[in-house]
Amino acid sequence: MSNKVKIALADFYREEKENHIMENRIRAALAQMDCEVELSDQPDFVFCNCFGKDALRYNCTRILYSSENIRPDFNLYDYAISCDWMEYEDRFLHLPWYCYLGQDRAREAALVKHTQPDEYYSSRQGFCTYVVRNYGANPIREQMFEELSQYKWVASGGGSRNNLPDGKPVEDKIRFQEGYRFSLCFENAQTSGYCTEKILEGFASGGVPVYWGDPSVTRIYNPEAFINCNDCKTAQEMVEKVRAVEEDPQRWWYMVHQPAFLNPEQVRRDVENDLMGSFIRGIVAQGPQASRRRSPDFWTAKYETQARQTARLQRSRLWKLYDKGERFLVRRGWLK
Repeated sequence: MSNKVKIALADFYREEKENHIMENRIRAALAQMDCEVELSDQPDFVFCNCFGKDALRYNCTRILYSSENIRPDFNLYDYAISCDWMEYEDRFLHLPWYCYLGQDRAREAALVKHTQPDEYYSSRQGFCTYVVRNYGANPIREQMFEELSQYKWVASGGGSRNNLPDGKPVEDKIRFQEGYRFSLCFENAQTSGYCTEKILEGFASGGVPVYWGDPSVTRIYNPEAFINCNDCKTAQEMVEKVRAVEEDPQRWWYMVHQPAFLNPEQVRRDVENDLMGSFIRGIVAQGPQASRRRSPDFWTAKYETQARQTARLQRSRLWKLYDKGERFLVRRGWLK
C-alpha cells in the first residue's frame, strides 16, 4: 500500500473542534506506520460520528466512532468504535470511556484518587455537586437533584438548574467538584455499556460519585468506591443511600480511599496498548479495498441507497416542513 492515506472526517458534533482532535489522533496512530495522512474529498477511509449521515456520501471504507447511546449499523459502516459490550469479528472495538479522546486528565486523576493525603479529602466543605448541560434529557436525575436538595443544598454548576452566585456554568468540572464530598453522576439513559465521562470525572475529583446509568458499570468501576443507584425504584431511595454515607463519616472515608477501578493495571495496559490506534492501524494496513466489510449484495446495496436518499432528504427544506407537519399531526392524534 502507498505511504499516503487519504481520509475524510464527517458527522462530528462540534465539527471544527472535534474534527481537529480526531484528525490528530489518526495522524498519531498512522505515524507508527510511516503513513502520510491527507484530508481529501475522495478518501480511502472516512472516519465519522453519529451526528448526521454525511459519511454516506463517500463510497469507501467507513469507520464509525460513536460516543452516544446508539448501536452501530454495520450495513452502513464497515467498522465501529464505541463503549458497547459486544463483539463482531474484526469490525468492532469496545473502547472503555477512559480511553476515549479527551479523557486523559480524568483517567489519570481517577487512577490515583485514593492515594491522596488526608487533607485532600478533609478540606471538602461542600456536600454534593450537580453539573448538567441538557435540561430534560433525563427526568430521573432532575428528580434526584430536587429530592437531594431537600436534604442538603446541592451545588448545581451546569447549564441546567444552575444555582451558583454568578449563575454561570463552571469552566472546569473536575476542579469544581474537588470541593465537595459527593457528585451526582447520572447518565442520559440506562443502557448496558453506556458508561460515559460522568462517573470518571466524579472519581477524578476525588469524592464519592452517586451513579445511575449503565447496569454493567461494575465491570469497570469498583462498587466499594461509589454509590450505585441503578437498583433504586425512586429518587427517595437514592437520597437514602446518599444520606446513609453522608451521616457515617467512617463509611465515606472508606469509600474515598478505595481505588476507582476494579482492575487499575488493566486500565494502564489498555492505555499503553493504544486500543484505538491499534484498531485504526489494523484497518488501514489492509488498504482501501481489502478493508471493506459492507456486503455488496442486492439487498444491502438497496438498503444503503435508501439510507443515502433519506439523508439527502433530511438535509433539504422539504424535510423540515414535513417534520414540523408530522409532529403537529401526531400531537393532535391525527397520525399514529
